[in-house]
Amino acid sequence: MRLPDSKKSRIVLIGSARYESPDLQDVPAIENNLMELRRVFTSDSTGIISPENCTALINPKDQPTVGKLVTEAAEQAEDLLLIYYAGHGLLSLNRHELFLATGGTIAGSKLPFTGVDYSHIRDACLESRARTRVVILDCCYSGRAIPDTLSTTDQDSAFLGQVQVAGTYVMTASPGHAVAKAHPGARYTAFTGELLRILNEGIADGDELLTLNAIYKQLYGSLRASGNPIPRQQTTENSDVMALARNYAHNRLEAPPKPSPPMVTPRPSPMESPTPLSSTSFIPDEVIQIPSVPRTLADREALIGSRPPKWDYLLYASSLHLGMESLNGKWSQYSAGRSSRSRRMSVAQLCHYVDASLEKLQQITHRVGECLTQELQDRAFERPAGKEDPQLVMRMASNLVGVYEDYMDWAMASRGIIAPHKTARLIEMTALIADPPIRQVKAFMEQYISEMDALNDRYATSEIASVGIDLTLEIELDKKVLDDFLTERTNLS
Repeated sequence: MRLPDSKKSRIVLIGSARYESPDLQDVPAIENNLMELRRVFTSDSTGIISPENCTALINPKDQPTVGKLVTEAAEQAEDLLLIYYAGHGLLSLNRHELFLATGGTIAGSKLPFTGVDYSHIRDACLESRARTRVVILDCCYSGRAIPDTLSTTDQDSAFLGQVQVAGTYVMTASPGHAVAKAHPGARYTAFTGELLRILNEGIADGDELLTLNAIYKQLYGSLRASGNPIPRQQTTENSDVMALARNYAHNRLEAPPKPSPPMVTPRPSPMESPTPLSSTSFIPDEVIQIPSVPRTLADREALIGSRPPKWDYLLYASSLHLGMESLNGKWSQYSAGRSSRSRRMSVAQLCHYVDASLEKLQQITHRVGECLTQELQDRAFERPAGKEDPQLVMRMASNLVGVYEDYMDWAMASRGIIAPHKTARLIEMTALIADPPIRQVKAFMEQYISEMDALNDRYATSEIASVGIDLTLEIELDKKVLDDFLTERTNLS
C-alpha cells in the first residue's frame, strides 16, 4: 500500500461532454468531473502528483488528439499511469468492439472512423513501463445514446474481455447491462461524483491510505445504496494496492480523547500580506479591440488559438470565470448554510478538531499568496512570442479557484459537526471564521473578470494613452467573530 511517485507518474483525464452528432446526448457534468478530479489529484492538500504531470483533455475533437496524449503519458510514466475517461461508450455494429466517443464521433457504421478504439488505449497501457497502470471508465456501451445516461451496453463478459489489461487495474461505472447515470442538473455524473466525495472526505474505519480496492468497495456500497448502477473492477498483479489519496477520515473520530494541545489562535488581521495582481499597462500604436472575457470552454480555446492583445490576461479571467461557474452549486449550498456531511463528536474531540482545523485554515490562506506571487505572474504573463504558456496561466487561475473552494469546504465541514448542546456556539463561530476570506476571494475574482471586460470602455474614456489593471487581494478576518470564537473555545478548555 503506497502513494505514487509524483515525478515518475502521469495522469490523463479525458472527458467528452459535448457532441456534434444529434444522436449523442451532451453531458455537461463531465466538464465538472475533469476540473475537480484534476484539482484533487494536484492540489497541495489532497494531491498525489505535480500539476505538470496531470493533464485534463476536455471535449477532444477526434481520435488523434486523444491518442497523442495517451501515448505520450504511457511512454513517460514509470510508476503510476492513470487514464480516466468520461463520456459515451459505444460498441461497433459487427464485432461489438468498444469505442470511446469524442466530440466528432458518429455512431453506427462510421464509429470505427470517428471514435477512439479502446484497444489502442489498452495497447498503450501494455507497452508502458509504468509499474502500475490504472484505467477508470465512467461510461457504458451501446449503439445509441439515451438522454440523461451515458448509454447501454452488452453483457459483462464481453465488456470485461475488452477492457482488461495485464498488470492493470480497471474500474467501470456500471455493469455491462446497466446504464451509467448522469442525473439532470447534477454537478457531476453519479459515479465520478461519489468517487470525488471519497477522495475528498475519506473512509471512516479505513486505513491511512485510500487504495483502489478500498475506494472500489466504498463506491460499490454507496452507489448500490443510493440506487445507482453498481460499479465493476478488474485487478491483476496486485495493482489494486496502489493508493490514490490519503484517507482524511483515518482515526478522525475514533481515536480516544487526548489532553487538549495548545490552542491555535488565528491572527485577527490580515492573515497574510496583501497580494497584488497587475495587468501591465499597454500603450497601443493605434486603436485596438480587446475582446470580452470568454465564458465557455470553446471560446476559451478559440482565444488561445487567436491570441488577440492581452489574451493571456483574458485567459486568466476566463479560467477564473469557468472555475467559479463550476462551483455555483457549492456556493449556493454554502450561502444557504448547509454542511457537507454530519459527524458526531464529543466535547474533547471537537476541541481537537477545531484546533487542527484552524491550522488547516491558515494553510489555505497561505496558498493565496502562492497563487499570485510576482515570480509566478512574470512567468505567466507578457511572455515573448513563442514562449507563452497557456497551461501555466490556466493553472494559476485554477489554483486560486481551488483556494476559494477549499475555504467553502472548510466552513461546510465545520457546520456538519454534531456535538453536545453546550458546544453549539463554538461550532457556529468556527464556521463563520472562513466567511470573510470566502467572500473576499470571490469578490476579487469577480472584480478582475469585470475589469477585463471593461478594458475597451476604459481605454475609450481615458485621458491618457495607458490603461491598466492593478488589484490587491487582502485576506482579513472578522474581529468580533474571532473574539466570540476564542471566548467559546476557552470556556471548553
